[in-house]
Amino acid sequence: MAGSVSNAVSRWFQQEWFKITAYLVVTIVLGALLAPWLYIGCKEVVRQGWIATGPLEPLHSALERSPFSRYFNRAVMIVAALGLIPLIRSLKFQGWADLRLFRNPCRWMDVTAGGLLAAGFLLFMGAGFLYWGLFIPEAETDWGVIPKVMATAIAVGIIEEVFFRGAMLGVCLRKMQALWAVLLTSGIYAFIHYAKPPRVRIPVEEIRWTSGFEILGKIRDQFTVWQDVAGGFLTLLVIGIVLAIMRLRTASLWLPIGLHAGWVFGYQLYNKNTDDTPLIEQYVPLVGEDLKIGLIPLIVIVITGALASLWIDLSRKPTVDPQSAQPEKPSA
Repeated sequence: MAGSVSNAVSRWFQQEWFKITAYLVVTIVLGALLAPWLYIGCKEVVRQGWIATGPLEPLHSALERSPFSRYFNRAVMIVAALGLIPLIRSLKFQGWADLRLFRNPCRWMDVTAGGLLAAGFLLFMGAGFLYWGLFIPEAETDWGVIPKVMATAIAVGIIEEVFFRGAMLGVCLRKMQALWAVLLTSGIYAFIHYAKPPRVRIPVEEIRWTSGFEILGKIRDQFTVWQDVAGGFLTLLVIGIVLAIMRLRTASLWLPIGLHAGWVFGYQLYNKNTDDTPLIEQYVPLVGEDLKIGLIPLIVIVITGALASLWIDLSRKPTVDPQSAQPEKPSA
């Protein structure tokens, strides 16, 4: 009896989803533990002025003005990056074909079309909000942020699509039906993106080793107001579903990367050059405090996904079974 229980427990620990879940939990815990030390160390660098001049001066300024919540984010990202290699090795992938990813002959057209569709429709919606007075432009439009925003959008699109729609969805597809795999991974994607820590400024002398876990408590509190959860979480869930469907339909990550990068680009560019107005309160739940909250943004996301699906139909010859295609290199 004890032997059978031991074997069952051993098989459970060998499950791919247990490994991914353990990776996420360990990342959050270690990130919370690392955050206070990262914060104290960087603030000490600022206090000593070691990089206050020269080519690293912009980094000095960023370290000086960033709140503790930003350091918490960066600590989690550092731990997540370091943990990817042992995670991938433990999953024993034989290649991208294991994840149902194959070479895409339309890759450059897909990534371009996805970016234009996502950013175009999001900014068009934002222009409508400006016309209705729900948002107002900044006194001076900062077009100089475009290269930085574009670089961020491309990096986020590649990294998150490789992880969520590449590795995570690929693992789920090996163990469950496509519908449940899409819903599960989209739910995890929405939760992680919705549960962002609020901006918290804490003096260095008040930082304790538990400060990272206090941030986790503030993240938990975000889920106590169901109206906010419904507004922000639902849109993120639909975004995840749209990206997963595009990944399944093309058997590659290029179109999801384009869509994701386009949404990030449009969202950040709009946020950096506009402010919301009190008039928004009269139109809740149709709109919210930014472009990802409200029923109208949700509808725009669905329309963008429908047009991306139409693009797939129009840009390809009669469908060939992707299983017969060549596995795609990990360039995406």
